[in-house]
Amino acid sequence: MPHSSRKKSSQATSQKRLEITDAAGWTHVTTSGNARRCVRTSTSTSTSTSTSTSTSTSTTHQQESPSLLTPAEAPSKLTLDDLNRQFQTSLRTWKDSSTWSVVEKTLLQHTQSEENDVDSIICIGLGSLSGFLRGGWVDRRTVSLYQLAALISFPTETIKQTHSIHIYAQDPVFNELDKSLLASLDITVLETPLAFEQISSRTFLFCPGAERAHLEQVLPSNPAFMFGGPLEDVESEVVSRFVASRGSVRLPQFEEQEHAFWNMRVYYPRDERE
Repeated sequence: MPHSSRKKSSQATSQKRLEITDAAGWTHVTTSGNARRCVRTSTSTSTSTSTSTSTSTSTTHQQESPSLLTPAEAPSKLTLDDLNRQFQTSLRTWKDSSTWSVVEKTLLQHTQSEENDVDSIICIGLGSLSGFLRGGWVDRRTVSLYQLAALISFPTETIKQTHSIHIYAQDPVFNELDKSLLASLDITVLETPLAFEQISSRTFLFCPGAERAHLEQVLPSNPAFMFGGPLEDVESEVVSRFVASRGSVRLPQFEEQEHAFWNMRVYYPRDERE
């Protein structure tokens, strides 16, 4: 997903970046062991890179296909108890951060009215929490664990509890260990593309890793809130219409793992009285 231009820090410029394109067309971009994936529809288009783990590209991203993505490979000795301990550590770090403080304040301000009622939280593209992607080339487990910490914080800390809120997650790279951890947190895993069909105007959409093709598929359902982006630089009429109807707050840098929430925003229903 395109990101706005920014000045490179001395720390970021000193890190070596590695891009690996596999046979399916996915390019893995990694910095200090963390990466995310993007796909090009043509080999002739020019690509610009940034210091984050995302890649900006002028091409239209293809929609993820289950045939291209397979469950991630978890280390053989990793257990559910081990994974849960890792997650609880990530959750404590997230809740102690200034990034969470901004998210919490924003949601408390905008989720308490009846007009902004939420009945589901849908997560798309979280990535594997326990395994390596693409035959061991890509390790973004730390990023996924912090993003899961953010996801699980919303209903327990900020959203008005007038009724039960269902949480769903969809990603073809989830393995059985990932699914077990998510189930222990009362998160229902849906097979692709069933999560897309669950999105409504009462949905909190959590998609920090969504590409343009995904956004153009989910945003017409008019989710009440969205966590991800940034959307402002995405060249799409669908995305632009959504942005025009929403207010937003940019997240401050998450110091513990800056790539987990780089330049992301919380988008909320715009108050017509403002």
